[in-house]
Order: sequence, then C-alpha cells, then structure tokens
Amino acid sequence: MTYAAVPILVAALCLYLGKRVSTLAVIIAYLNIEGFLKLLSNYNRVVHVGIDIVVLAVAVAWTTDAIARRRASLTALPWTRLILLYGFWVVLQVLNPMSPGLIQSLAAFKLHLTMIPLYFMAAAVIRTRDDAVRLLTALAAVVLVPYAMALAQYALGPASVVDLSPRFAQNLQGFHEWRPFGTSAVPGGTSVLAFLVSPLAVALFIASKGDRRLRLLAGVAIGLAGAVFLVSGVRQIFLGCLIALVVMVAVVGAAQRRRNVVALALVAALGVGAWVVVQDVLRPMATRALQRDPNAPDIWRETSITERLGTLTDRRVYLTARSGGLQAIATRAVRYPLGAGLGRVGPGAAALESSLGPNLETARLARELGYTENFFALALQETGIPGALMVTILLVGLPLTATRLARRARDPVVATGAAAVAGVFVAVLVMSWGSQPLISNPVTAYYWLLAGLLAAMARMERDSADADAASPLLA
Repeated sequence: MTYAAVPILVAALCLYLGKRVSTLAVIIAYLNIEGFLKLLSNYNRVVHVGIDIVVLAVAVAWTTDAIARRRASLTALPWTRLILLYGFWVVLQVLNPMSPGLIQSLAAFKLHLTMIPLYFMAAAVIRTRDDAVRLLTALAAVVLVPYAMALAQYALGPASVVDLSPRFAQNLQGFHEWRPFGTSAVPGGTSVLAFLVSPLAVALFIASKGDRRLRLLAGVAIGLAGAVFLVSGVRQIFLGCLIALVVMVAVVGAAQRRRNVVALALVAALGVGAWVVVQDVLRPMATRALQRDPNAPDIWRETSITERLGTLTDRRVYLTARSGGLQAIATRAVRYPLGAGLGRVGPGAAALESSLGPNLETARLARELGYTENFFALALQETGIPGALMVTILLVGLPLTATRLARRARDPVVATGAAAVAGVFVAVLVMSWGSQPLISNPVTAYYWLLAGLLAAMARMERDSADADAASPLLA
C-alpha cells in the first residue's frame, strides 16, 4: 500500500502546481521511475496505472477549471479533429461483438487513449520560446536519475537489484547477458529514455547558446545516454536514436544546419568518451561483480552486453529480423476489418486474463493469427481498418508537420526543437514496423507530449509571423 500512495501524491502535487511547465516536468519525472516502482511493489494495481491516474487527474482538473472560467473551447491545434475521431472510434470498440469483455476493453484504453491528454496539456502550457526551453531542460534533467542508476547497477552487478524484489530476477530470466534495469521495468529499458531524450538534449544544447549551465546539462545528458546504450544492448533502440539524430540534421533549413552538424559532432565525441569510460572503468567492475556473484548464470560471465551493439555491422541482423509484417497486416485486414476487440495485447492483457479466467475466443485468435511485433498489424487487430488508418495518418503526418516547421521557422529554438521532434517521430514510425512502441510507456507519453510541444511551437511561429505582418500597420 505504501507504493500505491506514490502516484496519488504525485497527482496531488501536479494539481497543486497548476498549469505550468513544472507540472509536465513532474509528470515525466514520475513516468521515468514508474517501472522501478512496479517491480518494487510486485505490480501493485494502483502503481500499474499510476501514470494514467496522474495524467487523467490533471486533465480532468484543467478541463473543469476551463469550464468554470467559460474557456472550455479547444484552441486551433493541428490534427485535433483526427485525434478526437480516433479516440471516439477506440471508445466504440468497447461495443465490438468480438470484445473479450468490458473490463479488458476499458483497460485497453491505457494502451490507446490515456496519454493523449498530454498533447493538449503541453500545447496549453507552452506559450513562449522560454517555455519550450524550460521543458527541454526539464526533460534532460529528470532523465539523469535513470541514467545514473542504470550505470551504477551495471557496474555493481545483478546483486544490486535482485535483492530488492523477486520480480527483478524473474524479468532477467532468458537474457544471455547482464543488463541493468535503471528505473525501468525491463532489463535495458533505460535505453528507451536515452532514445527519446537524446535528440531533445541536442536541441537544448543548440537552443541554449550563451547559457553554460544548460549546455553542460545537455552535454552530460548526451554523454550518459551513450554509456546507457552500451550497457543496455538494445539494438533497435540505438538505431532509432541514430535515425532521429540524422533526421534532425537533415530537416532543418540551411541557416540552422551548421549548428546541428556541430552538435552532431559533439554527440559523436561524447559517444567515443562514453565508450572509453564503459570499457575501461564500468566493464571491469561489472566483470568482477559477476565473478563474485554465486547466483549469476555462467553465460553472463562469458559474455558482455557491451559487445552486442557491435553486431549491427553484420548484415544478417537486418535480413532476418522482424519478418512477416506484410502477411500479418494482410491477414488481420481481411479477416477482421473492424477489429477483433480491445484488450488482447499489451502488458496488462496477461494479468487480466489470469484474474478473469481463460478466454476461449482469445485462445482461438492466438492460434489463428499468431504473434506479431508489427505495430500496424496490432492496430488492425485492436481497432480495425478505420483505427489503424487513423493512427497511421498520425504517425506519418506528425513528422511531416514537424519537418515543415523545422524548415520554415525563423526562431532558432522553434526550428531546432521541431527538428528534434521530427527525428523522434520518424524513428518511432520506422521502429513500428518491427516493434510496438506506441502501446507502452514511456514512448506513448513522450510521443503525445512532444506532439503538444510541436503544436505549441507552430502556434508561436504563426503568432510571430502575424505580429510581423501587422507591425507596419501599427507604425
């Protein structure tokens, strides 16, 4: 019960802070440690939906306040109608005759809907370029805790976590190398935060010219992220970060490209430094810890996670991984054009199935369709062709919106920030072919938060252009 109080207290703090950038920072800070709390509490039910409690509580409070002040109308934000239509369609799926049950369908809202309010919250709070810089600063600052914990755990060995809860040892089963948790619920999970935040840290480094403290913060966040990638060994996430950084440089206009190239050179230098520190300092410490640990599997003593990223130079990795996506999409589109019901996928599906008893229809679908890591096939299974089409339009349209803003923006903060968002969004789109990033946190929450940041920056650029156009008339 102690752990169950944490999200409640975080929600209360957010309500106390009100409509501020600091509220968004608190939400993300809690999200960054929620996985750790899940394992410590053995997946307490309140903790399991903790971030949903926080986000929905804040969204309800802000909406109620807007209604009371008679300011409840939605501002003109890009993609609003499509987002609302998508949400309405997902809600309708509760009535799908193939639904496994009301509880499972409502629980599936956690996968599809409960993080969407972050889009509107971020767009409402971020009004100026300073607000945008504050959010980037907060995101780069709060992620340092997961980074530090992941690197410390790697050096200290599995004994640093397995004694905290049996869930740590359970989640480590099946891995061939020792991978630290950081503050996530899975081994190597901190690399997901590194993928999401590193392009934003680069944007902060560029946007904070003249402020040495912010540049130092951004540099530390980038360097530690490089070390986290090495000790996590999640190849797809590392490739996603590389894609995001390359896109970030490619989409900006010529006026900003030089700064981005310089920042990318800094990333490369910090990455080399991270490699040296991990190989010469952390890896020997981890090796000694594993040798002393009587419970460590022998294979962990024979292999090192730091060598896993080296396999990315082997072309067989790309030719054999994540096959069968087109077949999975075609099968679901033909057999279940309106979806097969909500709640059969995601981390909560197994828990609900065990608590509610076996579901024969779910078992039949599992035999008929099998398992796929393709997100588009999963979207078809959950929401049918209409829902999958809408979410695909968003996955493609949002990075295009960010790209156009990055190329046209006159404000360097807006241009660089939009380029970073475009990079993350393109990477998520690419990764969706071989994984399911948008059905779990922290990716889902960051995705909608960054979409809100993008909408806010587009509004700032539009307001600035309108002010410039009106100024001769006022003179």
